[in-house]
Amino acid sequence: MRKVLLFTTIIYSLSVFADYSMHVDSEEVINELVNEHGFEKTFVINVLKNAKKRKEMLESVANPAEKTKTWDDYKAIFLKKKRIRDGKIFIEDNLLTLQRAEKDFGVPKEVITAILGVETDYGRVMGKYRVIDSLTTLGFDDPRRSEFFRSELIQFFILTRENNLDILKTKGSYAGAMGYGQFISSSYRAYAIDYDGDEYVDLFNSVEDAIGSIANYLNRHGWKKEGSIVSKVKPNNVRKFYKPHKSLTRFLPLTFTEKGEELHFIADDNFYAIARYNISDVYAMAVYYLAEEFKK
Repeated sequence: MRKVLLFTTIIYSLSVFADYSMHVDSEEVINELVNEHGFEKTFVINVLKNAKKRKEMLESVANPAEKTKTWDDYKAIFLKKKRIRDGKIFIEDNLLTLQRAEKDFGVPKEVITAILGVETDYGRVMGKYRVIDSLTTLGFDDPRRSEFFRSELIQFFILTRENNLDILKTKGSYAGAMGYGQFISSSYRAYAIDYDGDEYVDLFNSVEDAIGSIANYLNRHGWKKEGSIVSKVKPNNVRKFYKPHKSLTRFLPLTFTEKGEELHFIADDNFYAIARYNISDVYAMAVYYLAEEFKK
C-alpha cells in the first residue's frame, strides 16, 4: 500500500512540476518564437523550464463564474454598494481622462469605469499568478482551449520583449489577463494605447493608459456612440418593440431570470462590443447594470 501511495505521489509531483520545454507540443512553440520572431532558443527553453504547472488554473478555466453562477449570484458580486460607491469616486478622480476618452472613442465614462470595476475592482485586484505559469499550464494541459492559450503564450513572449517586462515575474489572472483592464497578451498588443503621453503603453501602472485602452478596445469592436446597450421589453413583443437605429447592425433578444422573474431585453452593437471583452452575456449585462448605477 505504501509503495502505491509513493508511486502516486511521484506521478502527481511530476505532473505539477512539469518541464514544459520538454512537452510534446513545445517544439512548435519554440520553433515559431525562434524562427518567426527572432528569440534566442536557449532563452525560450529556459523560460519554459521555469514555468510551473498550476492545477488550480485548469480548474478555474473549466468552471468560470460566468457559466457556473446564476444571474442573481453573478450580479450580486458586482452590484455591491461598495463597488458602486468606489466607481463613482473613480469617475470623480479621473473625470478629465474619462471625458477625453468619451470624446475620442464615443464610449461613456460609466461603461469604461464599469469594466474596470468588474475586471479588477478599479485596479485593486489585478491577479496574483505568474502569467507564464498560466499560459503554459493552459496552453499545454487544458483539454479544450490549449491551442488558443499556446497562441497567447507566443504573444506574451513578444509583449514582454516589446514592453520590457520581466517574463518570469509579470503577474495576472489565472487565464493570463493583465493590468487594470485585464487584457490578454494579444489584446494588449493590438488594442492597448499610450494615453498619458509618456510614449509607453502601461496597463499595470497608468490609469490613463487603462482608460484609453478600454475605450479603444470597445470602439474597435463595434461600439456605436448613438447606440444603447440593452432595452427592456415585454415578452413576445421583442421584434415589434425594437426599431434599431439605421447604423446598428445587431439585434439580440436576451432573457434573464432575476429573483424568479423572467426579464426580456434586446441588445444592440454596444452589448456585443462589451461581450467581446469577455464572451459572456451575463458579463456584459453586469457591466451594463453597474454603469447604470453610476448615473444615479
